[in-house]
Amino acid sequence: MKFLASFALLLSLLCNTVSVAFAAPDIPNPVGDIYVQDFAHLLNDQEKADINQMGRKLDDETKAQVAVLTVNSLGDADVEEYANEAFRKYKLGDKKLNNGVLILLAKKERKVRIEVGYGLEGAITDIKSGEIIDSYAIPNLKNGKYDTALESTYKAVYNQVVKEYDLGTDFEQKVRKADAPSDSGVHLTTLQTLLIAAVIVGLLILDFVFFKGAITQFLLNFLVMFGGRGGGGGSGPRGGGGGSSGGGGASRGW
Repeated sequence: MKFLASFALLLSLLCNTVSVAFAAPDIPNPVGDIYVQDFAHLLNDQEKADINQMGRKLDDETKAQVAVLTVNSLGDADVEEYANEAFRKYKLGDKKLNNGVLILLAKKERKVRIEVGYGLEGAITDIKSGEIIDSYAIPNLKNGKYDTALESTYKAVYNQVVKEYDLGTDFEQKVRKADAPSDSGVHLTTLQTLLIAAVIVGLLILDFVFFKGAITQFLLNFLVMFGGRGGGGGSGPRGGGGGSSGGGGASRGW
């Protein structure tokens, strides 16, 4: 009996190990409008509002849904598998038209992918998806401009959908190709950084000694008042329309 019990326990552990190894990627549940799912926190509130506004507008006109998903890590999945599972979970695009597009960015793995639904594979081919990533995402990502990369890529995909449905140039978004990666930014030495920090601390001390912190309090109030722009309105959150993907699109690393 002990042998049977031990064998059963071993078999159970083996089955659990196998099931975990082949488990689907852990896709986060959508929050708010389906068009922006920024779990890596790469976009500010205004950028999210702008993308949501574009997404709603396109959805209203065509039933097509273009969404951005950012994650800190893909876990054990590759970017293609993760994007396909996320697309299906979020059900992007119309159920009959399957006209959804997912832009996925994984920060840890430094991977980006455009996943295209069945209904838009003719308009946004694998080649076109790669061209969009190469032109708008990769150069910005190499320069550390995650938000610009996401917003520009979204606009480029958006414009392709606009052309597919012949909505006219009034619907298109202006988007400029990214500059080539550069290292021309200002770099401070450790000594310069320490000197700047010392000056700031000195000014704070003077403020509290002579003005009882009034200047510091004013600056903090100013930042709180004007530092958090928001946007967007309207009805409740938009969810996916029931669409699916067959794995079309393109992936890149940077």
